[in-house]
Amino acid sequence: MILLETNIDGLIETYDFAEDKNLQDLFQLISKTIKNYDADAHQYGEVIAAHLKRTSELGRDFLKKLGFSDTAAGNFYHANLLQDLGKISPKYDSGIWNLPHRPTEEERAEKRLHAGRGPEVLDSALQDDSEELKNHPHIQVTKAIQLYHHERIDGSGQFALTGDKMGDVIKVICIIDAYDGDMIHRPHQPCKRTPEETLERMKSGKKYQGAFDLEMLKKFCEFIEKRD
Repeated sequence: MILLETNIDGLIETYDFAEDKNLQDLFQLISKTIKNYDADAHQYGEVIAAHLKRTSELGRDFLKKLGFSDTAAGNFYHANLLQDLGKISPKYDSGIWNLPHRPTEEERAEKRLHAGRGPEVLDSALQDDSEELKNHPHIQVTKAIQLYHHERIDGSGQFALTGDKMGDVIKVICIIDAYDGDMIHRPHQPCKRTPEETLERMKSGKKYQGAFDLEMLKKFCEFIEKRD
């Protein structure tokens, strides 16, 4: 896997997804694939699609609060809708996303590989398209979000990024993905967590120590409080 530029804060400001029909057609087709992912067997495609919509909306609105343009925030929304594209990789048995038990360490490790598999699935979808489309800034932004949305500030994530290499967009998606994901009810959990419980876990829980930029997390908590 060739790693991409991680600080995409400037790149996301250089184009407008809403004005590019080719990008819109491509991403609409791929998004339908995610939504329908093994829905007959597990309904997990619907879970993924709902999670991506929520995180895309949160990220779009939070980036505006941070000073990004409306155009860049819109670009983020559409790029992040393909954040979990790696979960539909043919290398997976879809049942791994709907386990009835707490995942084993081996299962956790396998699930984490979806971040690196996202760009592979996207490249496959683009194989018959023009070089211009393959090299479009939005494709690079999308791949960066796919690759790095589980990185940790302390460098203990899959690709060992540290906070100084991330940029604000990656820091934001790491926080938002964890926030929404922590509230998804899993089969092995007794009940669904509340936003308050999740934010407290993110601030002081053992699982998230070293995960987030603390100043960005503080701003996000304030954003959520005002939003609610």
